[in-house]
Amino acid sequence: MITDIVEKLGQFTDEQQAALEHVFERHIVDSDHPEFKNLGFRDWILGDVHKAIADDCVMAKIPDMWLGIEPDGYTHS
Repeated sequence: MITDIVEKLGQFTDEQQAALEHVFERHIVDSDHPEFKNLGFRDWILGDVHKAIADDCVMAKIPDMWLGIEPDGYTHS
């Protein structure tokens, strides 16, 4: 459903959403990692991207690590 991804992305700032698109294109698209091979953006967002409990950071799982994305879009491991 479209509403599930819209609802999830709605939790994040515009800058975080743009950073997630960049992370997806850089680390997930064309990945040969078994967990991420042929994974679409929607399924990645719904299964591997989560809002951190303690602050406004978004945590995104990519092959072999997690990335944190701050409200201003700054991305770090």
